[in-house]
Amino acid sequence: MTNQIVTVNVSQTIAPTPSKLQRTGAFISQGGTNLAANAKTLLTQLSDLTPILATGQALASLAWSGGTVTGTTSTAHGYPNGQTISLTIAGATPSGYNGTYNCTITGTTTFTYALVGNPGAETVPGTVVSANAAQLTAMATTFFAQPGQVSVYVLELGPGDAAHGVTALQAYITANPGVIYSYLIPRGWDAESTYPAFLHNYNSTTAKTYFYTTVTLASYSNITNLDKCAPMLIEAPGIPSTEFTMAAMFWTTLNANPSSANKVPPLSYSYLVGVTAYPITNSVATTLKAANVNYVTTGAEGGISNTILVWGNMPDGRPWNYWYSTDWSQINLELDLANEIINGSNTSINPLYYNPDGVNRLQARAVKTMTNAVSYGLALGQVIQTQLDPDTFAANVSAGVYAGQVVVNAVPFSTYVAQNPSAYSQGEYDGLAAVYTPARGFAQIIFNLNVTDFA
Repeated sequence: MTNQIVTVNVSQTIAPTPSKLQRTGAFISQGGTNLAANAKTLLTQLSDLTPILATGQALASLAWSGGTVTGTTSTAHGYPNGQTISLTIAGATPSGYNGTYNCTITGTTTFTYALVGNPGAETVPGTVVSANAAQLTAMATTFFAQPGQVSVYVLELGPGDAAHGVTALQAYITANPGVIYSYLIPRGWDAESTYPAFLHNYNSTTAKTYFYTTVTLASYSNITNLDKCAPMLIEAPGIPSTEFTMAAMFWTTLNANPSSANKVPPLSYSYLVGVTAYPITNSVATTLKAANVNYVTTGAEGGISNTILVWGNMPDGRPWNYWYSTDWSQINLELDLANEIINGSNTSINPLYYNPDGVNRLQARAVKTMTNAVSYGLALGQVIQTQLDPDTFAANVSAGVYAGQVVVNAVPFSTYVAQNPSAYSQGEYDGLAAVYTPARGFAQIIFNLNVTDFA
């Protein structure tokens, strides 16, 4: 037997699995699919919608009387009794019964809708389906018209009116926190009286949940400048039935996939495909900008014919990048620091201890995370690290000492445990902090041109 001169000990460091939360979005469906309520399915291409799309339910009869049509389905229709739901009648004879109507659900197999003229006695009853199926198709058609491979979920809340949808979505998020980052909201929720109160639940700096909302000139004021969670867009009048304009903006936000080779660009002025430019006037443009309502125009001012998004802002007036960057930093600081602690607890070669070196190691990991934020186009400036007591660091922040920089501070071990005597025995360290400015694009340029006439 030969002598063993060198013995090599091996420990394993496992890198964190990158978070996909910010690339996770969902179309909201209210009876537009054959999925059960609260079920979701992933779409990777437009054709994936076809197998789950709701199909027409057979009608047993349609009867007109005094300006009201009563429809009766062959079996229980499943629509909530007493609610007003948009339904589409198709294949009926006479054809005057056909169309999309706001229908009042009056029983398990019956509903009514207003129709001024008498189409005549029904001879072929046709079918009925939730109008949300057509809207869902428009969402997917516009979304997948954009130039890239981005997947999206369809979340089925079950048939119902906007109020029913708001309640159902609240229940879903409560039961499934942190699963979906952003939702594409059906048309009509903007005018629902319960929607603003729902939005107020997601305006905290740590909420990380967003609701992309189509608004009108009559409804945008229902969403206030406190509702950072509900980016708004107004559609052009008379758009094709296959277009859902907000789906293009929604795609652009989900397409962000930060890395040093794939920086996150500003949202404003992004190219959008398959959407219609809003016929903007100066007065309306001023109104929409002041209210932080986004819209589609063309890049004609820059000699570009493509349709583009203006202004890319959230309702609080901050650019989309601001909150996206804030969320990214929260997600990845938590992920990376937890990874450092777990790996440091599973090695005998370089364990992580609650001591000066351990504090330095955690700070270094946070510095690395924020350095990535800069290289990914999410944070402004260069990263520096400081080791100051909390009062000095706070005073420097207030005085603007760190303007234009990304600063990661760690309260020194000895200072921290002296100020927090019970922290060491509990294994708790609250001395890490960072200050930074999210990166953003230019919104407007003013150029001063002076012309002179020489003698």
